[in-house]
Amino acid sequence: MKFNAFLQKVAGWRLHISPRNFFHLLCVLVGLLAGLAAVALKLTTHYLEVLLHVFEPKENFSLLLFPVIGIVLATAYTQFFQDGKLGRGISNVVSNIYKKSSYMEKDKIYSHMITSSLTIGFGGSMGLEAPIVVTGSAIGSNVARFFNLDYKDRTLLLASGAAAGISAIFGAPIAGVLFAFEVLLGEFSTVNFVPLLISSAVASVIEQITPGEHGQIFYIFTQGWDVRAVPFYILLSVFTGLYSVYIMKGIAYSEGLLRRFTKPYPKAVAGGIILGLLIFLLPPLYGEGYHTVQMLLNTEYNRLFEGSLLFRFHDSAIALIFFTIAILLVKVVASQLTISSGGNGGFFAPSLFMGAMLGFFYVYMLKLAGVNFLSEPNFIAVSMAGVMAGVMHTPLTAIFLIAEVTGGYHLLVPLMLVSSLSFLITKYFNPHSIYVKH
Repeated sequence: MKFNAFLQKVAGWRLHISPRNFFHLLCVLVGLLAGLAAVALKLTTHYLEVLLHVFEPKENFSLLLFPVIGIVLATAYTQFFQDGKLGRGISNVVSNIYKKSSYMEKDKIYSHMITSSLTIGFGGSMGLEAPIVVTGSAIGSNVARFFNLDYKDRTLLLASGAAAGISAIFGAPIAGVLFAFEVLLGEFSTVNFVPLLISSAVASVIEQITPGEHGQIFYIFTQGWDVRAVPFYILLSVFTGLYSVYIMKGIAYSEGLLRRFTKPYPKAVAGGIILGLLIFLLPPLYGEGYHTVQMLLNTEYNRLFEGSLLFRFHDSAIALIFFTIAILLVKVVASQLTISSGGNGGFFAPSLFMGAMLGFFYVYMLKLAGVNFLSEPNFIAVSMAGVMAGVMHTPLTAIFLIAEVTGGYHLLVPLMLVSSLSFLITKYFNPHSIYVKH
């Protein structure tokens, strides 16, 4: 049965149930479709990483070439099938809500899945979350258009698709709902909670019953947090807030690095070459970086050097410190280069990755200074939330996302403390989030 025929059949049910129940039925449908899209995107990207043998313990010279291939392929798709116009990022979804009455083009249902899987699977230093938000939002918008819903319901169904996408890609249904409120809807309403919850829950179920990895992305080994660590969490929030400011400034600066290239393919090749060099020297920059984050949570710090020319220094504390500083400084450039050169992805994953690296560096330096009672995984996880809250201006999403993806619900108080303070510090210097600025 063709999809339009299926939708026609669903439309027939409209005569037999109340308008509100029919809308809830559409939320189930959107959650189902967005969940399947998220699973397909995640499986495709991770399959590429396995196929390419990315994570090797020795020097991997292929890392020089992979980013060029991925970005050129993504650029070619955009040029051939999208007339050079892809409309990247969550800011594009926000713009559609307020400037295009929540209408989104049909091709966004699949175009961002194709370009982001090519980009990130081949090493683009971005994340899958923004593409799946665009995909889920486009699904919700076009289902609403098919059934001729008004602007209010169309916007709510669009947001439900975004929530479902986040729910399935992260295995974090609560964070998906909160993200839709904080970024897309802009205000909380009890009435709007139910549709978002339905779509997000359905997508989470789809993620659980389909092939591939299920549930939380990261695993954190900790029994709780020590009240003596509160001053150190407060100090951490200052670092995450200021680092978030650096990230946003770095993105603005990096946007102009390839400005001299006016044609898409030379720009893709140039950006891919630079990105390949950065990844070859600093392999943790490859793709989403979640592989590295789990290493940090496992306190396997010497594994950061895997695939690097510097692997022979993996037992050196000094080398580890400078290696980490280099990643913290360069990651934002690598992420923006991925987009500027023609690739596709989002800043969700980079913000989590950079937060983890900052948290590791912070607690590692404290350990070297003799502060030995701090739980390293705790600070790494909480720092992820702090940077995400600062860069994206979404403290609630950051708190519950980290709690869900790490299973660290016992860290709610440190998460609340660091996320809120980091958000306030970043907002003082940058009143608008990364989505408004870009």
